[in-house]
Amino acid sequence: MTHYSQRKDRSFAVIMVLLSAAFLAQSFRYPADSSQFPRFLMGVQLLFSLIFLFQQFRLPLEAKTVPGRDVLASLWPAFKVFLITSLYVLAIDYVGYFSATAVFLLGAMSWFGNRRTVVMASITGCFLAVIYALFVLFMGVRLPQGLLF
Repeated sequence: MTHYSQRKDRSFAVIMVLLSAAFLAQSFRYPADSSQFPRFLMGVQLLFSLIFLFQQFRLPLEAKTVPGRDVLASLWPAFKVFLITSLYVLAIDYVGYFSATAVFLLGAMSWFGNRRTVVMASITGCFLAVIYALFVLFMGVRLPQGLLF
């Protein structure tokens, strides 16, 4: 493992701990009757992020570096995923869960290389149908509704 990749892993671990802590704090703002599961998930994510961070700082840094590579440049793909996911979460309040999820899934699949429209539409439709049946019909959970749906 090179010095460059170790620094990248350490930076990623710090970012994950900070994001996990922020999301855990956000989960305490939810209503009491629907906050147990998000708190549990964010608590587990924070725990695993802390373990990953601890493991990264236990490893000694190697002396060799990769010339011409910057840690911030290597984190650009992760930042793009974080940015797109953040926009998706914000869009849920404005356009509704199902509309935002459909656009997010279609965009993510095309961004990661799937260009077959029939496959993308089928996966998105099946995912939304399962979510609707499971949460809305079976459990009676009201998902966020926005302007569109």
